[in-house]
Amino acid sequence: MSGKKADDGARALSGKEKKEFDNVVRCYETKQHKKGLKAADFVLKKFPNHGETLAMKGLILSNMDRMEEAHELVKLGVRNDMKSHVCWHVYGLVHRADRNYREAIKCYRMALKLHEGDAQILRDLASLQIQVRELADFTETRRIILKDRAGARLNWMGLAVAKFLQGQHRAAVAVIEKYEDFRAEERGSEPNLAKYEVSEMYLFKAMILEEAGAHEEALAVLDKHSDKLVDVIGVLEQRARLYTALGRGAQAEATLRALIAKNTENHGYYRQLEAVLGVDGDVAKLEATYDALAVQYPKSDAVRRLPLDFLSGDAFASAIRRYVVAPIRTGVPSLFRNLKSLYADRAKAAAMGEAFAEIVSSLESSGKFPGSEKSEADAAQCVCYARTLLAYHKDKVGDVEGALSTIDSAIASTDPTVLECYLAKASFLKHAGDVVGAMNVANEVREMDRADRYLNSYCVKRMLRAGEYEAAEKTVALFTRDGNQASNLFDMQCAWFENEAGRCHQRGGRKNRALKYFTAVRKHYDDMEEDQFDFHQYCLRKNTLRHYVQMLRVEDTLYSRRAYREAARGGVEVYLDLFDNPLPDPAEEEEKMLAAMSKEERQAYRKKLKKAEEKKAKDDAEKKAREEKEAREAEKDGKKKNQATKRKEDPDPDGDELLKTETPLVEAERLIEPLLRHAADFEDTHLLAFEVFRRKGKLLLALRACNAAVRCSPSSFAARRNVAHLAAIVSSSDCSGAVKTVLDDGVKTLTGGATAAAYAQALVAEASSSLEGALAAEAVKLAGGDAGVAAAKVGDLEVPRRVDDAIAAVAALERVGAGVGALIAKLAVAFPYCDAFGGAKATKRA
Repeated sequence: MSGKKADDGARALSGKEKKEFDNVVRCYETKQHKKGLKAADFVLKKFPNHGETLAMKGLILSNMDRMEEAHELVKLGVRNDMKSHVCWHVYGLVHRADRNYREAIKCYRMALKLHEGDAQILRDLASLQIQVRELADFTETRRIILKDRAGARLNWMGLAVAKFLQGQHRAAVAVIEKYEDFRAEERGSEPNLAKYEVSEMYLFKAMILEEAGAHEEALAVLDKHSDKLVDVIGVLEQRARLYTALGRGAQAEATLRALIAKNTENHGYYRQLEAVLGVDGDVAKLEATYDALAVQYPKSDAVRRLPLDFLSGDAFASAIRRYVVAPIRTGVPSLFRNLKSLYADRAKAAAMGEAFAEIVSSLESSGKFPGSEKSEADAAQCVCYARTLLAYHKDKVGDVEGALSTIDSAIASTDPTVLECYLAKASFLKHAGDVVGAMNVANEVREMDRADRYLNSYCVKRMLRAGEYEAAEKTVALFTRDGNQASNLFDMQCAWFENEAGRCHQRGGRKNRALKYFTAVRKHYDDMEEDQFDFHQYCLRKNTLRHYVQMLRVEDTLYSRRAYREAARGGVEVYLDLFDNPLPDPAEEEEKMLAAMSKEERQAYRKKLKKAEEKKAKDDAEKKAREEKEAREAEKDGKKKNQATKRKEDPDPDGDELLKTETPLVEAERLIEPLLRHAADFEDTHLLAFEVFRRKGKLLLALRACNAAVRCSPSSFAARRNVAHLAAIVSSSDCSGAVKTVLDDGVKTLTGGATAAAYAQALVAEASSSLEGALAAEAVKLAGGDAGVAAAKVGDLEVPRRVDDAIAAVAALERVGAGVGALIAKLAVAFPYCDAFGGAKATKRA
């Protein structure tokens, strides 16, 4: 890997130095970083400007998380030996480690100019190109790799995948067929493994043809190579899709019935069977179909659950009564969750309420289910679970008092205690807005089984919702290694905790800690995106091509996951607050404080600061000496120091540095950027984007965000409030020329030609709930009007059913600055258990 140049930076090494340089490369590859640094220093002692050695030393330092030094050394190495492909390759590797993929690609391209056809650089370049989805360049790189090494299967499959991802289905199939001609039947040292790899190649080919719409050809591939295909379920599923697409109903039905026989709980198989039989929408035929399936598979839950979706009236009432008997008898905790989707139909919700009440009454009075002649062996348990189901129903329909009294009777009806009843009660209190009561019940059930991680996590969540973050941190630490909750939960990518803790600190005004948790979630998702690198070569080598494509498609929607969306929203809100309300300058604040002190107080204050600095310096010195002593003892004992157990100390554990940012809008935009790429179908993405872009003065992007939000949810008052705001901004902006024309036309389209004030007033007239009215009043204020009248009307509108919506309505009126007291008074009556509104029945804090 050494250069062949004449000057000091690019000289060709020889003798001892050449051997030591080779040792540097070897140490890097075997991760013996300290040895590698010593070898590099040996070479640099004689040739301090040797470019390739400087670059390799920088690469080793980058693997030791010393990125600043690494960049400086590699840049120096490149400057000293501009024509060394090794230096440019290493520079690319350092950029890649820093997740600066575009710059890494440039470096790899430069390295290839200097050393055309280098296999390792080409592989690294291909991995980066697919990572950033530069599909055309990726295809070309895979073509070059295949041209140089046509004997390796993974190179053929790599080009086939590249063509497929580009949408060139026929070209991808042609690559596979060309490979089939002379190497398809190759066998390795592991016959079973080779058999799997061949099977995957044919299934990938069939998948390409299916997505290209060539269903007959895809089916022909499956038929021709049926004896070589080892994924039985995958083949049957694809055959079912192909038969359906080709209109071969009988074959599709037979295939789907074979799949159902293998997995009787897969709802998708039943839905496909309904479509193939042509009974979708015909209740009588659907009922007959599922009756026959119930006889064939009497133990299947899906066969009994799916008819509840299409039955109605008396048929539904009878079916729901039959369906819940077995789960109540055996105590299935997830029963209500399985029925939740049925509540979209009000008639079914009413029928379920009657059925559940009848079951509870019958069990309480006779120990039997309605219509049964046989008494239950454990009637008390049946009563408990039946009451729990009825309580869940009452909570779902908004009967808080009924839900709580019913669950209390369920708790009292069994001995030993059923923990699920306490969890249900905590859930009901949470829905009612009683966060303290929910926390107390969750902690009570946690104490009943301290070894249960789920109960611990549930209690922690309730504590954070109640604002008790110190108790939550101590409780969650019970299930972390050495009680170190912060580092352990970060290592486990425990996003639910970080989001809940971030929201808790955000509500409490601790912006630094909120940002720390929200940015931790962003880091997890960045790591997940980075993890693709582990599979770009591996999947081609192992020939897991279908799953590789699925993985790439999942990664293309990675940041649309709920956990990231919640973290991004919280982080953006904090950064926007920092922009709107900048933190005071610490130096100025200190000067004011000192100015207000007497001479003696100033002296005491400075003396205290000096003592704190001396103590910190002493502690740091002792810590460094202790670490050096431990390292010497480990080397003396001849043991390799275990770096895995040595965790790098967080330089900003409380997020204080994050809070000091001078560019909060830039940081907010960084959180939004992945949402715009992956979560463009969610309204919240564009609501956040609007708030950032309008503050940055990027009105065209703000217009785009308004258009996207309205497209996602045309009836949304939040989206239309932003439209009114944008209309007001544009009408008073000093834009000119083409930009002004685009903005005027865009706003006119959104508002239907109305002025900002008229558009906002139309929202006020349309509002039917407190939340809608509050958002409409905010729109009036943002449009430049007097929102007092609109805010006063909010209290007369319908109260939201959900506590979260009610809280959002209050927040909107607080931004308006009017009508808050009247609304809170009304909400306190509607939500008597809600502490946020001062509800009379809310649990008081200890």
